[in-house]
Amino acid sequence: MYKKCDMEQINKVNTALFDKAVELLSQEWTIEKWQLTKTAQGNFIRNFGEEIGTFLINHSYTAGWRFGSNSFHQVVHLHKENYKKHNREIYKQGYYIIGTGLHEDLIILNLNTATVGYVDSDAFYRGEKEVDITALFKDTGLDIGTFYYRSITEKETFYSCAKDVK
Repeated sequence: MYKKCDMEQINKVNTALFDKAVELLSQEWTIEKWQLTKTAQGNFIRNFGEEIGTFLINHSYTAGWRFGSNSFHQVVHLHKENYKKHNREIYKQGYYIIGTGLHEDLIILNLNTATVGYVDSDAFYRGEKEVDITALFKDTGLDIGTFYYRSITEKETFYSCAKDVK
């Protein structure tokens, strides 16, 4: 499992860029916040550390959103998504599903580095055996804010699925 203290030292969530991306979306859509329970808020801080936990709490909306080709799931449903039978191994290995790209490729936050990447859904869901997520993870090297900001501002030229990441 990842080390919470390591994540807190990285300090790589670019909240300002994510907020700019949300602002761009709000020009076209009504974006409403979803208030998480105190228990849920405490769990996010405990499980992901202060920075990422606070980011998730502050970016909880009534719906998931599509930033160009990439979606950001509704925060209130993230744990449910990550604890589905096939997806539990991702979380156990220090990764957390936060959205999907084209072809339902998983958008994943690497909890050890605080960077975002993809896992090809065909490769991941192909078999019933345990999968080494580290081998399938295509790291973009970008933090959450930069990833989603560039998803919406660069649209067709930005990553949209696992095969785009070289």
